[in-house]
Amino acid sequence: MSGRTHALVPAGLASVVFQGDPLLTLTAALAGLAPDIDEPESVIGQRCWLLAWWIKYVFGHRTMSHSLVMVALVALLGFCVALPIPFIVAICVGVLSHVVLDAYSGGVLLWWPSKTRWVLGRYPVYGVLDRILMGIGVLLTIGMLIVRMQIEMGTIQNG
Repeated sequence: MSGRTHALVPAGLASVVFQGDPLLTLTAALAGLAPDIDEPESVIGQRCWLLAWWIKYVFGHRTMSHSLVMVALVALLGFCVALPIPFIVAICVGVLSHVVLDAYSGGVLLWWPSKTRWVLGRYPVYGVLDRILMGIGVLLTIGMLIVRMQIEMGTIQNG
């Protein structure tokens, strides 16, 4: 899937889970881009070019960073550095949604280091499914942020 979709789908999911909390929504969106650190041409890879090339050379694309091992490591790291639970959940939502989305566009090594590829489809990047999922992410995010603003404004006016 495209970088836009990798950011907007977890943003939409997090905005629903966290009732439109803008910081947690943004956290999930950014975390949704993180697994592509193994691809130098990706949104994050272009910004961390040397690291992206090294990871791709050592592990390959859609391997370790696109696995349940990575989701577990991210959660464990979050606990070790004493991040608040909602932030750990938001980050895991972002990383896990990336893994699932890439399973729809060719597959991932979900159980890395096993070489068995988990494939849910072979939909093209920027194709119809990519655009539909991106649109759903946008609608959920905007809708929940509007709901959050209404709740916050109602609290301010009545409080």
